[in-house]
Amino acid sequence: MRKAVAMFVLIAFVLTGCSNAADEPSGDSIQIQIDGGDISPKGDRVETKTGDVITLQIDSDRAGELHVHSTPEQEFAFEIGKSTIELTIDSPGIVDVEDHETGVVILQLEVS
Repeated sequence: MRKAVAMFVLIAFVLTGCSNAADEPSGDSIQIQIDGGDISPKGDRVETKTGDVITLQIDSDRAGELHVHSTPEQEFAFEIGKSTIELTIDSPGIVDVEDHETGVVILQLEVS
């Protein structure tokens, strides 16, 4: 009986993959498409938490710069083609992420 219980515990442990939620990365990945003046998304609100890593996957037909209106403000350059930007926000509130060239607010981060 003890062997059966031990085997059950071992199998349960293996099937869970030794997972611990604290070890898993937190945050969001957001796709941004820039085609001339056409930008997607526009003004979408994304909920996140302070300290979470937010990954912006940018696919653009031009080089440019994103302004993140956080405290302190952050600026990120991107190139033609595919770029990846990672950012974190340390203070709660609503933070605009804006395309510098067009002034379009791509998204708003609702940070709690």
